[in-house]
Amino acid sequence: MSKGKKTFDEIKTMDMKNLILSLILFANVCHGQTLTYDQTQDINVASNFSNGDTLSIYTLKDGSEIKLGSELKFGTPLNTNKLFSRLWFGEYTIAKAILLGPPIQLADGYTGEKVIVTAIKVQHTKLTKKSPLQIYLFVQNPTAPALARNRTIADLEMAIETKEVINPNAAMTREQAIIKLKEAKDLVDLGMMSQVEFDELKSKLTPIIIKKE
Repeated sequence: MSKGKKTFDEIKTMDMKNLILSLILFANVCHGQTLTYDQTQDINVASNFSNGDTLSIYTLKDGSEIKLGSELKFGTPLNTNKLFSRLWFGEYTIAKAILLGPPIQLADGYTGEKVIVTAIKVQHTKLTKKSPLQIYLFVQNPTAPALARNRTIADLEMAIETKEVINPNAAMTREQAIIKLKEAKDLVDLGMMSQVEFDELKSKLTPIIIKKE
C-alpha cells in the first residue's frame, strides 16, 4: 500500500474518534441536566421536565451511567417477527410520529451493531407532566454510511431489560456476583487461585451480594 493512503479500518477508527471528541466537547459546553432511574419515577421530580428535554448523564436502575459518547451494543429482537421493539431507524421524535406515522423498526440484521450515544432525552409515560419519565436515546453508528448512521433507542431501561440493548459497562448484578464468587472458590479448591486473591475478590463482591433491593 502506498505511503499516506489510509485503510478502511483506519478511516472507521478516525470517524469514531472524531464523533466521540465532538460529543465530549459538546458535553463540556452544554450544562445538561442529570437524572437517576429513581428520580424518573418520582412525580415531584418528573413534573419539572418536558418531553424532549435533554440530559447530559443518566444513571440506570443498575447504577451504571449513560452519557454522551457512551458505547452500547444491539442485542436480539424481542419480537418473533425479527424486528426490534425499541430500536428504530433515524432520530425519531413525537413530532415525527405525528407527521410521518409509526417508526421504522430495525431488523435482526442489526444485532451486534455498536453505537455511540449522541443525545439523551426524556419522555413522559402519559399525556401529563404528572407522570414518570422514560429515557430514550439518539445513537449513531459512525462506521455506517453518513445518511444511515442514526438510530433511536426507545425506553432505554426496558430495551436493556429485554436484551435488545446491551450495556458493556453495566454494573454487576447480585446473581452475577454470586456466580463469580462460586467460580473463584472452585479455583481455590483446584489450586488455581490463592486464598489471598479469593479474599480480595470476596471483599469486592460482598457489597453487591448483600445489598438490599
